[in-house]
Amino acid sequence: MTPETLADKILERLKDGPLHFEDILLQFRDEPYRVVLQAWGRLREADALGREIETGRYVVGEDVHEK
Repeated sequence: MTPETLADKILERLKDGPLHFEDILLQFRDEPYRVVLQAWGRLREADALGREIETGRYVVGEDVHEK
């Protein structure tokens, strides 16, 4: 899978609810670690990720909220 395709899949998964980075790694453990990191880097560069303030879990961009 390409980093671009994986980045889209990660965003889709985050739309289901916030996750820690470790959860992302576990969900996509069948993908090469390097590809996961490249996909994650693309999402960060595109400002496509946000974080919950209290838990630190990742969410889709503007979907940041205090829990």
